[in-house]
Amino acid sequence: MARPLPKDLEARIAGAAKRAEVRSVGVFGFMLGTAFGFGLGASFFSVIGGSVFFIIGAGGVAALWFLASKRSKKK
Repeated sequence: MARPLPKDLEARIAGAAKRAEVRSVGVFGFMLGTAFGFGLGASFFSVIGGSVFFIIGAGGVAALWFLASKRSKKK
């Protein structure tokens, strides 16, 4: 098991760690919501062709990539 961090270092990195945790939970929630919404939409509109569902899924992935690239440019 790793040694605990010194108190001054812990206080200095606490804000960054909290923001990173909130961001990771947000991205996970976005992915889960996209998957759930995609499945719910597919169950309601099964009459529509499969290409529409592919476009919706690709849009969700593109949105994730856009948000990730926007975040990486800020560093």
